[in-house]
Amino acid sequence: MSAPPEDLSPTCSAPPPPAAPTIVAPPAPPSAREASAAPCESRTRVIGGFLLLAAAVQLAAGPILRLSQWELSAERNPCVAEAAAWLDGRADLPIGPGDPIRARPQDTAYVGGRVYNVFPPLVTFLTLLLAPLHRLLLGRSDMWLQTPYVFLVFWSPVVAGYWVFRRECRSATWGALLAFAWIAGTAVLPCLESARTGRVWHVNHLLSQVGLLVMAADLLGSRRIWPAMIGLALAVWTRQLTILFALPVLWAAVRERRVRAWLVGMIAIVAPLLILNALRFGSPWESGYRFIYAGREDEWVAQRCLDVGLFSPRFAAENGWFMHLSPPALHLSHAGLRIEGDPRGTCIWLTSPLLLFVPICIHAWWRDAARRALMLGSFAVMTALLTYHNTGFDQRGCHRFALDFIPVWLAVIAPQVAAGRGRYWLIAAATFSTLYYTTLLG
Repeated sequence: MSAPPEDLSPTCSAPPPPAAPTIVAPPAPPSAREASAAPCESRTRVIGGFLLLAAAVQLAAGPILRLSQWELSAERNPCVAEAAAWLDGRADLPIGPGDPIRARPQDTAYVGGRVYNVFPPLVTFLTLLLAPLHRLLLGRSDMWLQTPYVFLVFWSPVVAGYWVFRRECRSATWGALLAFAWIAGTAVLPCLESARTGRVWHVNHLLSQVGLLVMAADLLGSRRIWPAMIGLALAVWTRQLTILFALPVLWAAVRERRVRAWLVGMIAIVAPLLILNALRFGSPWESGYRFIYAGREDEWVAQRCLDVGLFSPRFAAENGWFMHLSPPALHLSHAGLRIEGDPRGTCIWLTSPLLLFVPICIHAWWRDAARRALMLGSFAVMTALLTYHNTGFDQRGCHRFALDFIPVWLAVIAPQVAAGRGRYWLIAAATFSTLYYTTLLG
């Protein structure tokens, strides 16, 4: 019996079920921090932007800055004198023969027959840090080497400004232009001009700019908090009222659950100030500022401080006038245009019209929680300045006290001035302010 023939018909089988479609979720919108981060630009472009900034500053303000003539010594800076006194084992400053009230350095405190520095301690700490190098190369500790002085007081603000503004503008080109507008088109330029002789007020302003920019960069970026606290320390140890920026940093610390870092940082910032107050004046709560008016008869500042106090709402109207409304004085003669102004200050909106973008783009920065917190912190600093007994000394044609919040403002509005029609405003404002300040100082 033969085997059945092999079945050669095609096999009928059910087709496999179709694969389930893959659902790809749409990409999440970028966070505010990611949106503000600078894009990946080539190293050549980044370096080129910085070199362009440095060249523009030298071209526009080189004859004013005269970096080759910069020096910092105890004769012009009481913080340097204080560091030299500490190295000699004393807390008070040495003074020459004669009446100590009249012979003491300007804006130093006279109390109990002794003279003390009242300015914040950053330059004092830096002088102590560099003292071995100074003593080795100069044979003395009460004068700085020119190279570290120029690097710290001139180049560190330039580098910090470019780094922060490039990041916030998301462009090396526009970041460099905004940094240039900040350096040559605000009171930063008069401070740089006066830093050539090491004057304490202007040196402190320049160093505070670095701290404010570092703080703002951390709050607008990764919010690791400790960089913001380092920046806040640099600012407070040069300009005490900037301590009010601790409030937006606290907001960020709470949001990121890093309050402990904020607390540790605040202790590290405040403790040295309180200890120095106790060593100088016998109380951690005594700043000594009221003692700088001993023997002075200038009623405008000294008498009202002694009568009313360091801070009072009674000063707000006058301070507000010189910060926000006081116009510069223009004089045209055969020698050319000369710009003058009241030494108590000149309107920041007229001298630096780029700042007008703060109210113009309020709808943009108010929606961003970090930018809103920084702006509210800056308003607290401004309010404190408006109640201070002094509108600001030696700020003819500018308003250097406003530097306590101007770099934060520029970091906040950077995305708007570097995009769309804001670029035209940035170019026009940078051009006008540069011409204004170079004419003022020329």
